[in-house]
Formats: sequence, structure tokens, C-alpha cells
Amino acid sequence: MCQSFHETLLERNKQVDGISIPAPTIGEQVALGRVFETTLVNQVLISRNPAGRVAPALQQVMLFDVFLGLKSVIVIHHTDCGASQFKEAEVRKAHKSRLPDHSEIDNMVFGAFDDVEQSVRDDLHILKTSPYVPKRIADQCFGYVYDIKTGLLTPVDYVDGQ
Repeated sequence: MCQSFHETLLERNKQVDGISIPAPTIGEQVALGRVFETTLVNQVLISRNPAGRVAPALQQVMLFDVFLGLKSVIVIHHTDCGASQFKEAEVRKAHKSRLPDHSEIDNMVFGAFDDVEQSVRDDLHILKTSPYVPKRIADQCFGYVYDIKTGLLTPVDYVDGQ
């Protein structure tokens, strides 16, 4: 039986066991580079955004589907992420003090989270329930937490409705 891409990714990731990444501020870039360094470039598209959240990337998923034949989405959030160090209310307050006449700030989401595994589940929920993501892709969405100290990926289980 042929391994799926995400199974192959996990197998290859075992080869980087013990890699330490000293600076969390560059963790995402280094993490993804290490995770995918043995993967063929034409098999992987990497989309980055602040806090690594899926909602701002939905249009990219739609575009990649149409023009590149997207087959699956892998969500990877990393430990010690800066998004776990701030609260949504703090960011809104800072912007509201600067732009008091802009009530739309009250509804903006900046990607803060307290639990990295739950943030992956939340993003998987968006992908699996969004009308913009075809079912054939939604069924092939997987999530992981990348540990920046060990270099290892840990799968995050998703149960419908989480």
C-alpha cells in the first residue's frame, strides 16, 4: 500500500530527531525548512502568516486548488509560538486606542491562542467545515504540532465538531 503524503512526512520527520532551534522568533521558518528538507519541492506549497492561522489563508487554499490542483492541507503550528503570548483583547485595545472611530476592530481576529494543540484543531475545523474548501480536500486535512526543541512533529487528532 502506498503511503499518503502526511504519513511520509511523519516518517521523514523522525530523521530530524534532536534538532534544536534556539530562537522561537524564527522557529516557523526553520521548522518548516527542517520538516520539508527531504521532501521534493514540487510536492509542497508552504503558506505562512502571522500566528500560522488558517482563516487568513482560505483564499490561498481556494487559489491553489484551482491553479495547482491542491490535494491536501497540512496545518503545522509550533511550540513557543508568539501567538500564545498575547490576548486578542490586548491587540484590539491597542488598535482601538489608536483608531477609536473604527468599530470593525471589535470583530477582528488576530490569531492568539492558549493551547497550541487546540489551535490546530480549530484550524482543522475551519478547513473541514468551510464551504470554500472542497470535500475532497477537507477530507485530506491533517494537523501537527512541531516541537522547536526536539524537531519532532506530533499529530493532532481532530474529531468532527471540535
